[in-house]
Amino acid sequence: MKTVLLTNKYDGVPLAILEQAIAGRFELRMLDEVTQEDLEKKVHEADYLLVSGRLKVTRELLAKAKNLKMIQRTGVGLDNIDFDAVKEYGIPFYVNFGVNSISVAEHAVMLILAVMRRICAVDAQIRKGVWKKQATGLSTHQLYGKTVGVIGMGNIGKHVAEILRGFGVRILYFDQYRLKPEEEEKYGVTYCLKEEVLKESDVVTLHCSLDPKGGYVIGKEELGMMKDGAILINTARGKLVDTKALKEALENGHLAGAGIDTYEEEPVKPDNPLLTLPNTTLSPHIGGLSYESFSRMMELAMQNVCAFDCGQKEMIENNRIKFVEGKNR
Repeated sequence: MKTVLLTNKYDGVPLAILEQAIAGRFELRMLDEVTQEDLEKKVHEADYLLVSGRLKVTRELLAKAKNLKMIQRTGVGLDNIDFDAVKEYGIPFYVNFGVNSISVAEHAVMLILAVMRRICAVDAQIRKGVWKKQATGLSTHQLYGKTVGVIGMGNIGKHVAEILRGFGVRILYFDQYRLKPEEEEKYGVTYCLKEEVLKESDVVTLHCSLDPKGGYVIGKEELGMMKDGAILINTARGKLVDTKALKEALENGHLAGAGIDTYEEEPVKPDNPLLTLPNTTLSPHIGGLSYESFSRMMELAMQNVCAFDCGQKEMIENNRIKFVEGKNR
């Protein structure tokens, strides 16, 4: 029986979901410890690599993967993959783009509402026996009538726009590639330059990729462009935002709040400055991880592995990473 190696360690419900998706068609092996060293120690066992979590697929790892036929990513993040090495070794790499986009979009909208209605602070107050109805209520804001700026109009950004249309907001967006006019009409969005989105929006929500040059998409300069009292939402990548600059903008009152699901360094350390601020709503990078989305990720990932193993590669061609001049596009 061929072997699928998971680059992570599951137990409980996650393991049960994965085992159901595998359905006895392959032998599942996992790491004893979620470390790069343990992954490199076990990768020689793998016919198929199921990439989950943050461990890296490196040149050194692939050199030890003597039996590896194909790599399948469970989620959609690709920051931990050395694609130059993957191409050089000629290993097919597959990812189901958009598989968790609805989950992330719902989480982003939830964070928008949570920050605007100060739900964490309000919940803490009432648990302490504080009942200041008028003062508490008037410190919150409604979403209706506001301008929301979406930076990144891919699968997730489009779902965010669809959800937000029901809230009666004006939606501006910036993306490297502008949508067709009929798509802009469908999603009810207006294209603007990034600077205009930042200056005009009451809420800015990030759904873009990392800057290939390594810089922040939202740094001190970009935060300074945002409206006084605006809020920032990040459910994309932690390294999109300069944490120190965001802390300053939140502390000095330029920004009213922030909803953050991804961080420059994960797991978050106790000295992360965002942890101490009362106007942040934080979650542990779970935007794309609901029961339904996780189940779907495992199901589709194993469908790809099975199709590849059966020689039915045409069935999964749309999920394959394409390479142009040695770079992932």
